[in-house]
Amino acid sequence: MKKLVLFLLVLDFLYSKDNLTIFGASPPATYFLYSINPKLIAGTNYAFRDKELLYLKEEMRSLPIIGGWYGQGKTPNFETLIKVNPDLVVTWNYNNGFKQVNEKINSLGFKTFEVNLSSLKDYVKVYDEIGKALFMEERTKLLSEYTKTKLEEIENLQKKIKMRKSVYYAEGTDGLLTECDKSIHADLIEYIGAENPHKCSNKMGFGRDRISLEQLLLYNPDVIITQEQNFYNNIYKNEKFKDIKAVKNKEVYLIPSSPFSWFDRPPSFMKILGAQWLGNLVYKDIYSFNINSRVKEFYRLFLDVSLDDEKIINLLKGE
Repeated sequence: MKKLVLFLLVLDFLYSKDNLTIFGASPPATYFLYSINPKLIAGTNYAFRDKELLYLKEEMRSLPIIGGWYGQGKTPNFETLIKVNPDLVVTWNYNNGFKQVNEKINSLGFKTFEVNLSSLKDYVKVYDEIGKALFMEERTKLLSEYTKTKLEEIENLQKKIKMRKSVYYAEGTDGLLTECDKSIHADLIEYIGAENPHKCSNKMGFGRDRISLEQLLLYNPDVIITQEQNFYNNIYKNEKFKDIKAVKNKEVYLIPSSPFSWFDRPPSFMKILGAQWLGNLVYKDIYSFNINSRVKEFYRLFLDVSLDDEKIINLLKGE
């Protein structure tokens, strides 16, 4: 009831505003807003890299950098936040850990709107919620319906999998950092019907668990995915990894990451495409759709970007 009342208050406030500006308090929130309408964004969490700007609107270059609550111990530049003076601050309520953040923002005189984007299914609901709050239901309905349709497709296809393949997510320059099976940073592996060989313990943390080479050899994954360019470039040359099934079968892949990662760090709406990419990669006979067409459709709808065949090929290579 309390959340509904707050929602209605925000709704009433926004109804009276023209040219809304909104600050996403963390990258997942900012990226989420971008997918709805880039013109909403009051400021960024960091300076976008040239690689990211290739697929983002030109106005992203000139936005003030406010910072945000993400990573370990990072906070915004409050002077800049006050100067920018957004109409609303959207916070990503990961693991219910944003209560103090909301209190701090409210104490500065800003209204907040929490979004819970802990799983892919959350995007369907949150697109609908924020569409109503921002009076952009026509736009967010397109995003919500696309997401719902594709996730239902994935859930139906994964039921056809008879033998689960193991997929190891390699992080760090040596590939020996990883995420456990219940981590939000690797949830696409289990979601598509594959198995993450690194299981979660009861401890809480920021992920990036370090394992030994011997442990990786025991895991002996069918597929390895990574965002680490140097690790990817060297894995086939490194004798230490030569006996791993994924290496022997040339099943090591660089995760596409433009403008944002399709898989992780930070998690974003790009994971909706990432799930389709990973399914098609791991189970080509089951997720047998044309991934190039899916990429083109997704970028047009979510990013307002038209891709030619060469750009799609480069994206799929992680370039």
